[in-house]
Amino acid sequence: MKTTFSSLTLLIIVSGLFSQAQVEQSPIFEGPYFGQTPPGRVPQRFAPGFLSTPEYDITPTFSPALGEVFFGRRPTEEGGDNKIYYSKMVKGRWQEPVLASFSSGGMEYEAQLSVDGDMLYFNRGRLICYSRRTDKGWSEARVVDPPANEGMCVAAARNGSLYFTAVRNKVYGIFRSQYVDGRYQTLEIVSPMAAHPWVAPDESYLVFDQYAFVEGVQRSKLYVSFQQGDGSWSDPVELVKDINATGTELIAKVSPDGKYLFFQRKVDGNTDIYWVDATVIDEAKSLGNRK
Repeated sequence: MKTTFSSLTLLIIVSGLFSQAQVEQSPIFEGPYFGQTPPGRVPQRFAPGFLSTPEYDITPTFSPALGEVFFGRRPTEEGGDNKIYYSKMVKGRWQEPVLASFSSGGMEYEAQLSVDGDMLYFNRGRLICYSRRTDKGWSEARVVDPPANEGMCVAAARNGSLYFTAVRNKVYGIFRSQYVDGRYQTLEIVSPMAAHPWVAPDESYLVFDQYAFVEGVQRSKLYVSFQQGDGSWSDPVELVKDINATGTELIAKVSPDGKYLFFQRKVDGNTDIYWVDATVIDEAKSLGNRK
């Protein structure tokens, strides 16, 4: 007896094969740092297909145990539809990113976990907000208490002091609000004309970026300053040329274990996440001491 196939049967078979091919081609990310080969002194693109995509990707922040990650993303650099996403490693495998549970649905960006991983700071417009880890997940977002409630790209030291970009009394730069007896103190300028800070847990150094116009084109570079014995900060030291290679480097963060420096960079019109061995910071300190 001659066997015949209906058009519907053929469509189901073809669709099944196509879906199977898609599954087989979908990248799988497992283990700390998504199973990526650790970088050396030359920055490498990080987690292509997961954190580095055709969209505008913003530097991630990892939990202390390296099993959770928050990051920002929007369709294009110029767009305003920025959202914060979350992923968790389950049984060694990273789950598909989902919108952060505290999201309002509006523009939110520049997520940064506290040193202990129990607070997540971020921006909602000009307001600096936070979400707290609870037994049931992450809490609803709240605005940080004044005077540390307005600014952008906040980073927290182990003692609770906050560093962030702001404008106060017509001065633009990175400010600090120390946390004393449960209250944020009056803001003090740390680094004028600088932005997007990340502070070491012990406040021993600060990584940030600065803008400059070169032949009419805005460029950005990454720098580091070191806290001195009297509490002042050293002059900014530019990180090595392999890092500041394109003039588009922004928003640097050091991993919780102190091993890697992450930042974002634009290549061929697309902004992705890059990482490099954090010993480049020690090299910058040596360079600064020789000046």
